This record gives sequence, C-alpha cells and structure tokens, in this order.
Amino acid sequence: MDAYVPFCGPPPLPAELWSRWTFDPWLLAGLAVFLASGLRLATDGRRFLAAWALVSLLFVSPLCAASMALFSARVGQHILLTLLAAPLLATALPASRLPALPVAVVFAALFWGWHAPGPYAATLQSDLVYWAMHLSLFTAATALFSTLRAAPERGVVAAAVTAGQMTVYAALVVLSPEPWHRWHDLTAAPYGLTALADQQLGGALMWVGGGALFLAIVATLAARFLGARTGASEMR
Repeated sequence: MDAYVPFCGPPPLPAELWSRWTFDPWLLAGLAVFLASGLRLATDGRRFLAAWALVSLLFVSPLCAASMALFSARVGQHILLTLLAAPLLATALPASRLPALPVAVVFAALFWGWHAPGPYAATLQSDLVYWAMHLSLFTAATALFSTLRAAPERGVVAAAVTAGQMTVYAALVVLSPEPWHRWHDLTAAPYGLTALADQQLGGALMWVGGGALFLAIVATLAARFLGARTGASEMR
C-alpha cells in the first residue's frame, strides 16, 4: 500500500519551498464555490474579495507546503486565517446575532483541541481531518468576529476569553521544555531548527503577532462602537 501523502504534499526542503504551489483541482473547485456563494451573500463585495483572496493564498501558496515542515508555519497560517481573513470576512457578511460568549467558548475549544498533539498529528495523516481542522477554525473565528461586530458592547467578556486563552496557549508552547509535535523532529532540521525551537518560534508568533492582530481588531470594534454612540448622541 502506498504511503499517505499529506494534502499539501510531503514536507519540502528549503531549496524547493518556493516552487511548492498547490493547484489541487478539488481545492480550486472549493475556492470557486466559496467565491460564487460568498458574493451572493456579501454586503460588502470588496471586503469579501479581499478575504477570499487571502484564504486562497494561504492554501495555494508555498505556505501550505511549509506548514507540513514547520509548526511555526502552521501557526502563521492559522493566525492569518483566524485573525485576519476571518474578521475581514465577518465585516463583509451580514452580522451574526448569536451570543458572543458561547461562540468564543466554541472557538477556544476548537483552537486548543486542534493544536493538541493527537489531533494535530491526525491532520498530517488524513485529508478529511486536515480540512475539518481548517474549516471548523475558520468558521468559528468568522462567527466570533461577526458576533463581536454585531454587539461590541456585549462582547467584552468574549473578547477577553479569546485573548486570554490564546495567550495562555502561546505561553505554554514557548515555555515547554519538550516539543509537543514529534512529527517536526525531522522536518524542521533542514531549516536549521530543532522541533523545540520551531515550536517556540510558533508560540512567539502567536503571542506577539496574534496578540497584536487581536488587539487591533478589538480597538477597531471599540472605536466604531464609540463613534456610533457619539453620532447617536449628537442627533438627539
């Protein structure tokens, strides 16, 4: 029986990384369906196209292959997917009326669950599990930012829970004395990294880069809320 090849292909060597674009027909078909259906639902076509283009780039570009070799690349992919593409998509679609805190709890459970050693390893062994990870994280993140956009004044606790749980996870990853994902013992070596150093780099990206993005999102929502209240007060 042939060995399973991950969706993004085998872990690339540094010299071949920039040639590893992913033009899988099923991926391109899925992106086309996402584009067509999203444009029908979107209230802001330009923002939707920007979100769609970013999502496409995350899975078509060599970042997809890099995420097979480096935990830090997978973390970078997830930061851009959940903290940049998802909030951008949320502003392009009708706002959700779901309660923010339960959505934040669901997102936290998915975030911690998919980045635990067992589920993470399973995404490298099955296309179905790989896409279950990314689709569930992206959907939950989009729903979270949509609820925060709909009622920022009621989303303070949800925002705090989200920021807190991501910071705690990042700290645990950075401070762990052992690598959590043994897959990267061999795949990180060609990049001059041990699995532990790669893990620490990923945690730092999440701690600093992810924290900065989330802070910017919350600040933007707060500014819009305060601006709307000021405008409403002036009209009275």
